Formats: sequence, C-alpha cells, structure tokens
Amino acid sequence: MDAERKRGLEVGRRWAEHASSHELATLVSGSFDDITRILPRDVSDHFIGGFREALLHFWRGA
Repeated sequence: MDAERKRGLEVGRRWAEHASSHELATLVSGSFDDITRILPRDVSDHFIGGFREALLHFWRGA
C-alpha cells in the first residue's frame, strides 16, 4: 500500500514538472475520476492518491 502511494507521488511529481499550467490546473481542480482518465487502468487507488497528492504539492509550491 505505502509503496504504491510513494510510486504515485514520484510519478505525479515528474508529470507535474512537465505539464502545462492548463493541464495541471485541470487535474488539481478535478476529481479522482478525472485523474484516472489519464493513468493506465491497472494502477491502484493508492497510486492514484499519491499521484494526486503530488500534483497538489506541486500546485501549491511545496
């Protein structure tokens, strides 16, 4: 569980660094379901949670 979340955090951080401001704003303000649309179907909820957490950290400048 924790490993999946950490993997999601790392992938989310890398994605956010290369995303346009529009893409990032769309996902930060979107739902969990919006994020699942851009990720492979076989990722876990823990991965998605980590990915979303990384986007929020990046968006806030943390």
